[in-house]
Amino acid sequence: MKYNTNTFLKTSFLLTFFKLALFAAPSGVYIELGAGLSLDDVQETKSVNYVYNRGYIGSIALGFQIDTLRVELEERYKKDDLYSASIGNSSSIKVDGDLISNSQMLNLYYSGYNSSKLISSVGLGAGITSLELGETLKDDTILSLQGMLSVGYGISDSFIATTKYTYFFTSQSDSFKANSDSAITFTLRYIF
Repeated sequence: MKYNTNTFLKTSFLLTFFKLALFAAPSGVYIELGAGLSLDDVQETKSVNYVYNRGYIGSIALGFQIDTLRVELEERYKKDDLYSASIGNSSSIKVDGDLISNSQMLNLYYSGYNSSKLISSVGLGAGITSLELGETLKDDTILSLQGMLSVGYGISDSFIATTKYTYFFTSQSDSFKANSDSAITFTLRYIF
């Protein structure tokens, strides 16, 4: 039996092309909107420990996706209602006000695509955060880092809905101690 190299190469090329087309991730500019809830409830300043009622988080991101990699700029807003305050081991007193966090982050994601519509992603981000505690304390440029894990579902070629867990860290500043918190958000991404 004679082996035809030309036919073998053509068949291999077509199979590779169809495999890549079947499992290819969408590419292009995207916008993502998110909303969620904070999972932690303590913020420490240099002298006072504040406890707050878990609040809400809103975010918007503009990014670019190339196959399985994404890079984005994210604006993240978080608002929590203050509940109590204490100094050292003293008893807590009830306080009113808000703890507001506003962050601008540069994020990088790697997403796993397969033959199903489920999409898993892992990401890291760095940026700056401004923290505002009632009307008494405000710091504008606090270094922030975040790690994200998400599972999404491809609703269509352009829309992806995700559930995302975020671990968010702010470094120490003039008024605030270093702090970390976690959040669960639900996002909707549209790829143009």
